[in-house]
Amino acid sequence: MNELQAIIAIINTCKAIAIVTHVGPEGDTIGSALACYHAFQEWGKEAAVYNPDPLPPELLFLPGANKIRRSQVLPPGWELCMVLDCSDRGRTGSLLEGLPPQVPLINIDHHKSNGRFGAHNWVDETASSTGEMVFRLFKAMARPISRETATCLYAAIITDTGSFRYTNTSPECLRVAAELLELGVVPDQVAEELFEKRDLREIQLLSEALSRLEVSPDGTIAWLTLDKPLLERVGIGLEETEGFINYPRSIRGVRVALAFKELAAGSYKVSLRSKGEVDVSRVAAAFSGGGHRNAAGCILEGDLGEVKGRVLAEIRRVMDGG
Repeated sequence: MNELQAIIAIINTCKAIAIVTHVGPEGDTIGSALACYHAFQEWGKEAAVYNPDPLPPELLFLPGANKIRRSQVLPPGWELCMVLDCSDRGRTGSLLEGLPPQVPLINIDHHKSNGRFGAHNWVDETASSTGEMVFRLFKAMARPISRETATCLYAAIITDTGSFRYTNTSPECLRVAAELLELGVVPDQVAEELFEKRDLREIQLLSEALSRLEVSPDGTIAWLTLDKPLLERVGIGLEETEGFINYPRSIRGVRVALAFKELAAGSYKVSLRSKGEVDVSRVAAAFSGGGHRNAAGCILEGDLGEVKGRVLAEIRRVMDGG
């Protein structure tokens, strides 16, 4: 029995399933989790989605988003725990710390850096997204997929492929997207909610962030810095800044884009994006982070200048073939 078949067998026998997503949630983890939530509820199971952090505003339109339980620790009473789109256990924060050893942990993910931390690990780094994998799971189970479930899966796929612009856009994910449209997804409505509705404060913050944009002397690396005083002055949270990195990434000649985001004094989240051949997951891995070839991240402690210097030096090493 392969891992997918083993996961199907466990899901079929369990009546109460906790679904866990990663810290700093984005479209793939939330879309995949809500799809599972809807599907399990429709199949007569008890299900709930847990996340320790607030959702980005653009994801609040997803069916069931208001049902997500914000918690730091998973409460007892579940027969099964599913972790979606997490490359390692630590990406769930402290949610799994109290998980009883007798509760099976299923790990479904598409990151090549996945640490296989579950009792059952279905990891497919060729998949465009975890949403694509969850769709394949439902198809393998020969279960019907509702319009609500399809909408969540479509959001997962479209966000992780950059609206089908990134290198992980495959013929398979486009076929899955076509099937989801046939199930009732309205693509222009989903795109509008995800990409075309922004709070005025977010635009004001973007304006200030872009005024601080820095570019390396050779024009191949560009980065933004978002510190806490700026965020507090404008009055929005980090969860509303996920798309900012696309602006330095779009500059002609830039091969790697970064965003340095201050989490607390001396602690910075570093988001990395690249085009083509530069594998930023190697950069993130050097600082105990992870991700994909063209999208990765890590957290570093230290003075901002020191953090920038270390990360930029590692990017140069990777770009030079080191």
